[in-house]
Amino acid sequence: MRHKIHVINNKKVLAQFSSVAFGVLALSACSSINLTSHEIASQHVTAQCRGQIEQHAELQLLPNAQIPQGVVQPVGKGGLCKAQVFIAKEDITIWRAWNSEYSGSKLGKWWTFNKPLGSISKYRRENVICPSYSPLDMLVSCKLKAGTQVVIGPGQSAQCSEYFTYPASKTNQIYVADATNVVSECQTYDGRFSWQTEPTQKVQATDSQLQ
Repeated sequence: MRHKIHVINNKKVLAQFSSVAFGVLALSACSSINLTSHEIASQHVTAQCRGQIEQHAELQLLPNAQIPQGVVQPVGKGGLCKAQVFIAKEDITIWRAWNSEYSGSKLGKWWTFNKPLGSISKYRRENVICPSYSPLDMLVSCKLKAGTQVVIGPGQSAQCSEYFTYPASKTNQIYVADATNVVSECQTYDGRFSWQTEPTQKVQATDSQLQ
């Protein structure tokens, strides 16, 4: 009788050991899957990017600084495709097109290095700004104060609707977390209609058309 009890206890011990071992393996497998998925996601985002992160003499790279959550986005979600953190070594002029219907839009988070020129549609495409984001009817230029940390990188693609998507852009954008407290000497510009005729394409007649 004692022998039988001993055998049963051994079976229970083996069963408990197997259960613990399986649990450890399962946890290890989950950790590996999560890590691998994260790496694949990061590689996928980078693989879709166009252009490089620009270096500017007025900015110093902070290689160990953490990029704020939500700035770098996956494909189709807008934001930046890849990015690095910089600190301004001196005051820098930056530009932002904004929405006059919302006063909080004036000193928002997304800026550019250059004054917007040319067609509005081209500016939207280069900076991946869906029409639903902003009508872009106002413009402001400000001095970014020295010592301010910013995030810089090329734009990620954005699915604006079921009908069209802006592709990833090589144009670099500037992410300023709290522009209200880090810019000065702002100058506001009002948008105006300025229409230009499209260049006509001359079609050369063939010999058969000339006869």
